[in-house]
Amino acid sequence: MNYYIAVDVGATKTRIAIADASGILDKVVINTPRDGDEYTISNLIIKIIGEKWGQLVGNIRAIGVATIGPLDLKRGVVVNTPNLNMRRIELLKPLVDYFKTQVYIVNDCVAAAWGEKHYGDAVSVDNYVYITLSTGVGAGVVVDGELLIGKMGNAHEVGHIVVDFDSVIRCGCGGWGHWEAYAGGRNLPRVAEYLLNRGIIYSGSELAELVKKGFAIDAKVVFNYYRRGDPLAKDLVDLYVKATAAGLASVINSYDPELVIIGGGVFLNNIDVLYEPIVKLTRENIVTEMPIIKPTRLGDDVGLYGALAVAVDPPRKLREIQSSAFTRDAT
Repeated sequence: MNYYIAVDVGATKTRIAIADASGILDKVVINTPRDGDEYTISNLIIKIIGEKWGQLVGNIRAIGVATIGPLDLKRGVVVNTPNLNMRRIELLKPLVDYFKTQVYIVNDCVAAAWGEKHYGDAVSVDNYVYITLSTGVGAGVVVDGELLIGKMGNAHEVGHIVVDFDSVIRCGCGGWGHWEAYAGGRNLPRVAEYLLNRGIIYSGSELAELVKKGFAIDAKVVFNYYRRGDPLAKDLVDLYVKATAAGLASVINSYDPELVIIGGGVFLNNIDVLYEPIVKLTRENIVTEMPIIKPTRLGDDVGLYGALAVAVDPPRKLREIQSSAFTRDAT
């Protein structure tokens, strides 16, 4: 029997699964190392696969890896990612060298879009967008049935769309006013500090007191306080919604999709707060026909299913680029 390995390297969590062509059979979820050298993550992936499914290694037909970017697609390397303290992450060559099988590396959101085509809600859809709202913001896009990848594998870094050109809020990449600067889960403390530094008095805000005292806050904390009526949390979520609607409208106006699927932990854990206002404000800012907008039904495993789809049915351009890499290294 043929098996596939699917790996989803996220900024916060890494998911590793053994699968067959029909779906995931077993998986492991670990914290993504934030520090290390260029081989830290690939060595960890190899170690876990060996410990969990070592007896099946000889039957692995292909490995798909969905990863945070930016990517050097030809070399299968992550370069200068803003969300980890590693300037370079080697993925393709270490996995090919160890497993002696075909390995495909692709941007996590691009992979997720391909996963929706094979295992999700886009099976019969030829024009659609997958958006993630999580630690960062990203997208994958399929146009006329073709998965768009880009020359280096970095198509659809939509989190770096500028939604406020006069902003003083800095993104993790170093730019200003990016969608991810407002809506990336890891950047919410910066947005909170910006709001407090404007001189507005958030009377009675427990969240404001936490920020002033230097306590670490994240999306979970912000949305918990929002549900309790905290005024600073309300302004943070309001900015989140406005930035996301602006970014999403830009994506829809650019690609004319019939379906937009949204995933990512921040969105999926707060659909009750985010879905309706984002859809309403997005509708007000598009010039094309309004697409269906819905949450992914693949949940937190959407990236894993994307990695699996890439391994089972690699898109044409990825096959052309990375199949040759395997052939070179295997000879």
